[in-house]
Amino acid sequence: MKIHQIRNATLKLTYCNKVFLIDPWLMPKGAFGTFQMLPLYRCPDPAMETIPMPMCDLPMSVEEVLDGVDAYIITHVHPDHIDMSLDGIVGTSLDKSVTTFVQNESDCAVMQQNGFKDVRVLTQETQFDGVSLCKTEGLHGTIKPCGDSCGVVFKADGEKVLYVAGDTVWFEGVEKALVKHAPDVIIVNACAATLIDEGRLIMDVGDIEKVRQEAPDAVIVASHMDTVPHATLTRKTLQEALAKRAVQDVIIVKDNETLSF
Repeated sequence: MKIHQIRNATLKLTYCNKVFLIDPWLMPKGAFGTFQMLPLYRCPDPAMETIPMPMCDLPMSVEEVLDGVDAYIITHVHPDHIDMSLDGIVGTSLDKSVTTFVQNESDCAVMQQNGFKDVRVLTQETQFDGVSLCKTEGLHGTIKPCGDSCGVVFKADGEKVLYVAGDTVWFEGVEKALVKHAPDVIIVNACAATLIDEGRLIMDVGDIEKVRQEAPDAVIVASHMDTVPHATLTRKTLQEALAKRAVQDVIIVKDNETLSF
């Protein structure tokens, strides 16, 4: 497999000769706007609410990102995981004829309403051209969930098992996925993004340490870094925290970096 980190949680995955684009947030730097435009959500630091998103540019053109993609996987329809405007238009830059996998019927309806022609709801036994896709549970908030979210386990003959945990904190659903699938490679979203009412939305260093304890032989890849203003960890501070806790074999992947396994 090849994992190409694009930006935030956007990954271009080559797996069993198929190319999956995961959580394609492709809009230009600052194009979505700020948390001031989302009054239902409050950041721990009011200054966070004035920073436009995305916080950095794509490392390549949208055309290059989309080139050769066989399927999209949208772990959840949130505005930092797929292009979204405040009037509800979703996925403007995407090819709407490409097979698109989503977590549930609600997200399926959103994608269909926006013109996507082949939208499929992930299950624990989804198949796509020789690749097994198993939906896993997510818990998107330590106080209350910030909506539904999911992860995906990839399996295929001749490939290592890959677990993309998605937007989740550590909880029993992640533990069950690790026990059931014994992944060789685990991608976690790890900037510890936090909102006041929902709590921490995705993993922090303590959660990564628990993943390492449950999966001592797996490679852990930390994604979803340095792109959203409500993050409470950066690549630098995460690296420092991991070193302090002696958590080993965690790759904090850079934008436009490709990892091969």
